[in-house]
Amino acid sequence: MTSKDAIEAKLLGSFPGRFVGAMPVPQFLDFLSEADGRPVMPNVRTRQDLLVSLRKLTTNFDLVDTSGCPDPSVVVGGYEFQPTMGLYKRDNSRNGVTDMSAMEAWIIVKPSSQQDPFIDPPPNVDFTPTPCPEEDLLPYWKTNRDYYPIFESSNKQSISTRAHMVACTNAFFATQFRRFGFSILLCGSWARFLYWDRSGAVVSQRFQYTANFDPLAEFLWRLNHVSSGDRGVDVSVVPVSLLESQDSTIRELLGIGSSDPLYGYIVPVDTALQKPKDAEGRPSSTTHHFYVGPRPAPKQCSLLEQRTYGFHVWDLAQKRVVFFKETWRLDSPGISTESAVYRELHSRRIPNIPTFEHGGDMSALGTKTITHSFSNAWWCRTPNHTALVQHRIILRDVERNLSTFKTPNEFLTIIKDALTAHQEAYKYLGILHRNISMENIGVTSEGRGLLMGWECCSLKSHDALLEIQMGNIPFMSGALLDQSTQDKRHVLADDLESFLHVMMYTMARYLPNTIDVEKKNALLKIFDEEYVIDKGGRAIGGSRKRECLAHPQSHLFKKFTVPPEIAALLQKLYDLFPIRYDAWTQMKELHTQDTRFKTPSDLLACHGEMMALVKRWAPASEAEEYPDEDSDME
Repeated sequence: MTSKDAIEAKLLGSFPGRFVGAMPVPQFLDFLSEADGRPVMPNVRTRQDLLVSLRKLTTNFDLVDTSGCPDPSVVVGGYEFQPTMGLYKRDNSRNGVTDMSAMEAWIIVKPSSQQDPFIDPPPNVDFTPTPCPEEDLLPYWKTNRDYYPIFESSNKQSISTRAHMVACTNAFFATQFRRFGFSILLCGSWARFLYWDRSGAVVSQRFQYTANFDPLAEFLWRLNHVSSGDRGVDVSVVPVSLLESQDSTIRELLGIGSSDPLYGYIVPVDTALQKPKDAEGRPSSTTHHFYVGPRPAPKQCSLLEQRTYGFHVWDLAQKRVVFFKETWRLDSPGISTESAVYRELHSRRIPNIPTFEHGGDMSALGTKTITHSFSNAWWCRTPNHTALVQHRIILRDVERNLSTFKTPNEFLTIIKDALTAHQEAYKYLGILHRNISMENIGVTSEGRGLLMGWECCSLKSHDALLEIQMGNIPFMSGALLDQSTQDKRHVLADDLESFLHVMMYTMARYLPNTIDVEKKNALLKIFDEEYVIDKGGRAIGGSRKRECLAHPQSHLFKKFTVPPEIAALLQKLYDLFPIRYDAWTQMKELHTQDTRFKTPSDLLACHGEMMALVKRWAPASEAEEYPDEDSDME
């Protein structure tokens, strides 16, 4: 089993530089509206005093000691990271003593102040960035941030506490419909408040609650009285019940068990695409539509990775099954919404794209992160400039996912269709997808492929965006994950490599073959390799991918047995990629002077060669058009 130190390092590596602090306590209390009638509480001296006081302040909650009862969602790598105490809505059902899916807030208690994971700067130090106009040639912003210790303490006990908090937060957001949440940290006689959203965490200054209990009492009293929405619950998702005459039919269509809960999801009307009309065709003031579906299966992953999920839902108005997708997208100038991308793709008649119904940002309901908004506050020692906004869309035609392919021929057809969509979008709109993954290739009822998941796409000419690492790490190219790569700009070859990783992973995992379990697991480790997050927030890893692509005959095909036609295609496809990772191949190309032939690099600068190979082995469809192979050369 991996050591606890390694697990804690991985937890913290998944949350790099996202703690924003230290916010003055009075300002932090403003996250919650004031409530009258708070009882006057004596200062606490013992843990029993603390529990008595906490329960008097949280009369609308059940305060439960969860320290000895792990929830599976907070067991990471075999180690338990449950909170010390949990706050549950009174009389609310829950599974066991510790149930992160039902918890409204949580408290972590550490016995020593040395376990405090943060270092507050001296009082009243102003970290506001100020311009320095005397630097005419290279203007910059001056700040006191460089003159004080970093906010996140580096001692071992502090690291362990921070990892504990991150593990609880990951589970909290993974198992609930949440926009944000609160927690409390007690280290010895000192306390801090934390506000969490999907972009980071705002940390209060610490205060000695044993000497002055008022801040802790005020916070809990306010939390006790605010609405669920003001505690961070996503009010755009609500539990629902269907009419008995409809329930079993809809559950069967959605593939949901009879005892599984159903939820209603609000999705914005896409007024940019169509003018809303009512059932009789008259103009409507409707701004949102309502859909019924299951709760997405929780994933044990970092809060920052919990950005996207999709599943089938029931359209109450049209009485049909459609595909629902939610994304917490980057909210930054120059980044198009996925709704806008789908509109553009359809306007240019790009093939093999799901039909876009409607959708948009959920910002009208307050579903935007705010931790970034404090980056220039005078007290902020650690700026976080990442802003996210919740985005929902409804798609048609998506019947199932790639892993459900029925035959090798159907699998190749699906890949060919997705690659065609990618090529056409790149050729006619200059769009690079940047998130090729198994989840983003859908299948129609006729067994044709659909390329989905356009939330990360960028124009191939937009260098600033292309330098931001995007994509699903298991399928991301080895070059983008390589720490030594100088040019981190996302290029076409990275997407083409991702297509190959998707093909190999899907076939290794889902295609019946004679490979033994040990070799299969070794093969899948190419994609499940551990990675770390560097100071810039980039994932670093992928060494197995680079090694396999540099020497595929030595590392890959000895482990994998598939039908001869697929094996031949895979070998041809893998032969395209050594130029990216094998020094000898790169040297040979450098010294090749014959310009009559395409170099290996040329073959990855357009779709032509990969498309030709896939079409050669995939079944031909009727009236299939073959675009110019060199038309998308950069």
